[in-house]
Amino acid sequence: MPAGRAFGCVRRLTPHTMTIMKNLFKYIVAGACVSLLAGCGVDGAGGGPEAELVGVYAIKKNGVLKEVVKIERQGDRYIMRDKVRTPEWSEPKMQMQPVTRERWARITTDSENTKFVGVSSDQLAIFKVPPGWQKNSFKTETGYFLFYSQGPVEAFKL
Repeated sequence: MPAGRAFGCVRRLTPHTMTIMKNLFKYIVAGACVSLLAGCGVDGAGGGPEAELVGVYAIKKNGVLKEVVKIERQGDRYIMRDKVRTPEWSEPKMQMQPVTRERWARITTDSENTKFVGVSSDQLAIFKVPPGWQKNSFKTETGYFLFYSQGPVEAFKL
């Protein structure tokens, strides 16, 4: 008895059936690839590592957390709203761009190979660094900090 006949499942496939099976296999593989890439953020929706900075940030004022900045994503850009002068979120104040290693070094004067993620405008930057990161007299326990004209300020992501 030929191999495979013992199970009664071997029979010749017609060319039409083979074409259908090949196409079905292609669609399954293509679907799996699209799902995998979408899950990794390759479709553009993920926004790169800066996307993890989207959210609301507070600073401690007299021992109490006060919401001050909100980072949002609109399309392929980041915008900032604040609650500095009003109790409600402002209209979008500024566009923020991902921070390059070169810009990081200019803003913080850090020449180490510090792992960071940041977005900035001309007036403000927000960074995520390893908790406990320190530069000169500033140290962040949370791993988040705002940087503006007065220097760095510890931030709390809510």
